[in-house]
Amino acid sequence: MAASLVMLAACDTSSPLSFGGDAAGVQPRSIYAPANGCYSLKSDAGVVALTPGGDGYTLSDATGDAVGFYFKPTRLGAYVLMSDYQRAAGEYGRKSVLGITDPAGEFLDTLGNFVGEVGLLVAGVGDMSEFLLDLVEPGPGPIRDIGDSVGGIGGGLGDINVRPRLGMVDDANDLAEWNLLPADDGRFSLTSAVTGQRLAAAQGMLGLTDAVTAGIETAFALIPAEGCVEYPEVSLNAEVVDARGPATRLLEVPLFRDGPGADQLDDDDVFGYIDAHSHITAYEFIGGRVNYGDPFHKFGVDHALHNCAENHGPQGLLGVVETVTTGGSPVHETEGWPSFPYWPRHNSLQHHQSYYRWIERAYLGGLRLLVNHYTGNEVLCQLNPQKQNACDFEENWRLQSQRINEMQDYIDAQHGGPGEGWFRIVESPAEARRVIADGKMAVVLGIEISKLFNCGEFLGVAECSREELVERLDAAYDLGVRHIFPIHKFDNAFGGVVPDEGLGIGTVLYVGNLAETGTPLLYEQCPESFADDSAGSPDAANPLGIVDQLIRQLEYVNGQLSQALPVPPLVPTSEHGLCNLKGITELGQFLVQELMRRNMIIEVDHSARAVIDRILETAASNGYPGITSSHDWLYSEALLDRVVAQGGTISRFASARANWVDKLLKAEARPAAHQVGGLVTTGMASDVNGIASLPGNSGDAETPLYPFTSVDGRVTFDQQVTGDHAFNLYDGRGVAHYGLYPDQIADMQRFTDDRTPAEINTALRSLFSSVESYLRMWEATEAWGR
Repeated sequence: MAASLVMLAACDTSSPLSFGGDAAGVQPRSIYAPANGCYSLKSDAGVVALTPGGDGYTLSDATGDAVGFYFKPTRLGAYVLMSDYQRAAGEYGRKSVLGITDPAGEFLDTLGNFVGEVGLLVAGVGDMSEFLLDLVEPGPGPIRDIGDSVGGIGGGLGDINVRPRLGMVDDANDLAEWNLLPADDGRFSLTSAVTGQRLAAAQGMLGLTDAVTAGIETAFALIPAEGCVEYPEVSLNAEVVDARGPATRLLEVPLFRDGPGADQLDDDDVFGYIDAHSHITAYEFIGGRVNYGDPFHKFGVDHALHNCAENHGPQGLLGVVETVTTGGSPVHETEGWPSFPYWPRHNSLQHHQSYYRWIERAYLGGLRLLVNHYTGNEVLCQLNPQKQNACDFEENWRLQSQRINEMQDYIDAQHGGPGEGWFRIVESPAEARRVIADGKMAVVLGIEISKLFNCGEFLGVAECSREELVERLDAAYDLGVRHIFPIHKFDNAFGGVVPDEGLGIGTVLYVGNLAETGTPLLYEQCPESFADDSAGSPDAANPLGIVDQLIRQLEYVNGQLSQALPVPPLVPTSEHGLCNLKGITELGQFLVQELMRRNMIIEVDHSARAVIDRILETAASNGYPGITSSHDWLYSEALLDRVVAQGGTISRFASARANWVDKLLKAEARPAAHQVGGLVTTGMASDVNGIASLPGNSGDAETPLYPFTSVDGRVTFDQQVTGDHAFNLYDGRGVAHYGLYPDQIADMQRFTDDRTPAEINTALRSLFSSVESYLRMWEATEAWGR
């Protein structure tokens, strides 16, 4: 039994810790307070110390022997305890953490997930109370019998000890995660997240126990200490230089206080920009293995952004879309943390670009409200041979909902407890205002999917009833969804989709609509009047997403096979564009009425012109302001004008320098939105992780960009560093990840030489008042009908 416990003599450490130091200052009083702090563990039986070789942990009665642990939260109230990280200096994949070893690889997979049986693990590591009982009355004992009889666990293989034991392990994993529980006198107990056993100390030994037993100490004081090295994490490379923090009001910024239209603003109006279209939960869509990377991971960035070979195979051979869009090589480099030699980049369509610290950097640069759309594509999921998640979107959006709530909890855990993080999911405009006023970022939830609520259509027959639609809509609303796209990419039971003429509409929509609806897409040339209000072709306006890439590949296939196979011809470019003959259906009109009845925001992008006309007519006749075009998929300035004139909001894809300035300047020419107090603005759309490109930036800065200060003057930014890779806009990667949007804004502000300073200021006013405009629209929508 002794072999299953850590029972090593105490020793002197080479770098003793000083108690009551500056690292944490005071002993924590809650299970959340130790987050990202340095503490030693002290029980009545002694302090936790390093073994003589520094390769494990033991117990000592000498205070000066105590080892400091960096408490890295894995979730609310749970931690990885890391010590003496310098032991593996420069080796990002190794950490010195307190946990249960797995010498034979019986219990953990390659990603550190527990895959064994809890009973066998408990039998292997044993129980301190049984050992102490053996000291008094030697004998086999039930636990000892089990532990020694399990093949490959209780004994050894040759000269190799394969028994799991409490000790030092080289990386965070499920067997190194500890739940912190309050004990007595301000102390805490630590229980293994897998086995439920408590960390225990007795008679100079450190071990595990299933139950509190006389003579065994399971309560530890967390003593503030110095000397811990911080757990690996992404750098913000940003410093808040104004003591008021990042929360800002429009009239506090000279750009707004001294600019035109200041009389439209109040003292409490929110300064900041909106990202009205993002997909930070898309790492779970299309089967869950198309994109690589997570926005957070309980064991940190080196697990969240490690090596894309996990999804894309050796040399990235399975990342076909990534390979095609970033250079055409048959392979791409897969390594991520810490060197990131290849990804992320602005056109990394299969690599996650919104790790939570990158989003936090954007938040420090003025991002105050983010709309996250649950998204997916059932057809592509079914075609994808690598799947770990359901293709049924009614199941998948609930998984994405679970993940974004876990992300909020994880960020809370990093900041000291529930509600303490800067990332807050909101369900009303009043809640959003409170969150932003508290110096945090509001997150609104939406759904963008081709077959919304599984309401497809086949041979003209809807695949859901009104009753089923209402039930599924209510379920989404109850889980916080406030934005809805009725239509996306394909015709469905609600109406027709806008044709993407410039990207090969003939092939993909013949095939796609035939598969989804049993009917090919029916279209005609748009009337001549449509040319006068065109907002630009899809090629010019929008980044290329996965469906668009599929279209381009199908174009090539069509060209190669058209002589031999009956593949429908590509539609030639028409003079005035293409319009879908399918308008809104009866069920689509019912959906619009139900969305209005719930005061939800209706997304009109991707819908056919006839569908948008009908939605806008319905909204106008009812005085309903809750309409938005969130990401440049209307292709019509006249339609954008109508959205704004009726009290809705619009957002455009971020771009580079003059192009972005020009998009933002168009806000000045739009009709005043009387329902939202005349504040006409343009927000930003990233479409991040929707397998869509972020902005490129090929220009060279004439003057070094770094350091730069945020538009409100409260935050100073330097070049962003992730691991050991320093990112900038001018290395060919452009906006490689979400954290570089502040850099892109600063680049636009400093180096747009062919626009006047007044024009640049007007553009910035439009962008940084977009949150206030959105909140006014949402408030008017909430008040409608009440």
